[in-house]
Amino acid sequence: MTSGCLSGDNADSEGENDGEIVLTIWYTFEGKEEDVFLGSIAKFEDSEENIKVEAISKPYGSSEQAFVTAALGDEAPDIMRFSSDQLGYVGKFRQNGFPLLEDLRPYMTPIEREAWDPKAIEGMRYEGSLLGLPASQDCLSLLYNKALFDMNNLDYPNSNWTTDDLLEASISLTNNNQHGIAFPSKSPYWWFAFQSGFGGELFTDGSSTLTSNGSAESLNFTLNFELEHEIFPAGTGVEQMENFFMESKAAMIVDGPWNWAEYQAARLQIGQVLLPYNSDGSDRMSPMVNFKGYSISKQSENKDAAFKLISWLSSASVQKEFAIQTYTMPTLIDVYNDNQIKNNSVISGFINQLQVGFPAPIDDEMGLVYNYLPDAIESTYQWINSEGNEGNPSHISLQLAQEAIDNEQS
Repeated sequence: MTSGCLSGDNADSEGENDGEIVLTIWYTFEGKEEDVFLGSIAKFEDSEENIKVEAISKPYGSSEQAFVTAALGDEAPDIMRFSSDQLGYVGKFRQNGFPLLEDLRPYMTPIEREAWDPKAIEGMRYEGSLLGLPASQDCLSLLYNKALFDMNNLDYPNSNWTTDDLLEASISLTNNNQHGIAFPSKSPYWWFAFQSGFGGELFTDGSSTLTSNGSAESLNFTLNFELEHEIFPAGTGVEQMENFFMESKAAMIVDGPWNWAEYQAARLQIGQVLLPYNSDGSDRMSPMVNFKGYSISKQSENKDAAFKLISWLSSASVQKEFAIQTYTMPTLIDVYNDNQIKNNSVISGFINQLQVGFPAPIDDEMGLVYNYLPDAIESTYQWINSEGNEGNPSHISLQLAQEAIDNEQS
């Protein structure tokens, strides 16, 4: 990929082409992904003799705040790896009257931007500006342990399953120390997929809609896997879910591609299939899709060199290596169509799941959703646990959360 039509305004450093350039990039990879990332950096340095890269690891959960703090103190790195749902928060800040991140549209022609899945490019926009190059994407899907289904003489899940099928199989596969399914039922991120399956929408016309049709019903359904049907233990979180699956104590989980290599290393016979339709088959559970990519700081004195680096890190060869080595899902259309990718059932299966997902909202209101929704889910959980569903606790809790969000927005 070339750098398109770069204007002089995008090269702020007089010495960008004189001598050695040092670029600082903050990243949030761990494990095998970190190895592939650092290997990609080394290849870039080999091909660009006058550019050196200082790669610094940051914890994912606090990475956007770390960047904002640094940028407001005029100490931002040249490049930062962001998730699309972090860009709304970062995008609202200004330093000396300027946004913290560079708009990347002038660095590429419209034809060059067409190389990406349009959903991925759109997912990195904030108020019209393209704040990052999408290098990967991820979402939840349904994973299952084939051996446990075989032991119980049950057919594997398939793409025509409904939520009734999911619940029935989960109950059938639950006995003694084995759980038919496990997932963090109180997690907003997991609930988003169930919400859509019941016809609800997280955002409509740019505003959160926690009380949209089907939302309360979906929250009841999600929590009752634990509360009514007792399929998995109270308080099951992400780590417990992963451990149950690793130890063959959960026949199914709702999880993303990021743990697939670890499950394989545990010698599990894993299958992956699209999340199910609702009970009448009208709406499929639609997971939230997060895009992750690379942004350039407005403060960088070496923007042209920084764009060279993020172009490389977002390129087809690097995306393909990430996909094959770590099951990190690509965003470039050419990589979708690569035979090695299409013939990999895991990667192609998750790409199929991504195609029926919905992009993570980039509006900064998403931060308010994450602030208020956990308490709403916890309130519903405690209410159902003590009094059952009388009084429609899901609707009341979600309504209170939505009102709190609306009040902060007004």
